[in-house]
Amino acid sequence: MGIYHTDTMGDHNIAKRIHKAKKAHKCCFCSKPVEKGTKYVKTVGTFDGYFVSNAWHQRCHSDHVGYVEDQRRKE
Repeated sequence: MGIYHTDTMGDHNIAKRIHKAKKAHKCCFCSKPVEKGTKYVKTVGTFDGYFVSNAWHQRCHSDHVGYVEDQRRKE
């Protein structure tokens, strides 16, 4: 995960792509390894003044998106 300062405030998604891992990563959701050679979701965006890039297992990203959608329906 890389974090860089920006002047953007709030939570903004910029891109979501599926990649094949050329090296091992750590899933930002479950903290378990994303093994080299497996497909994973890479997201980039800004969050409260910082540029953020994350690696997710495909299932972890799907679970997170479902959770966020459920929370929005409850509001």
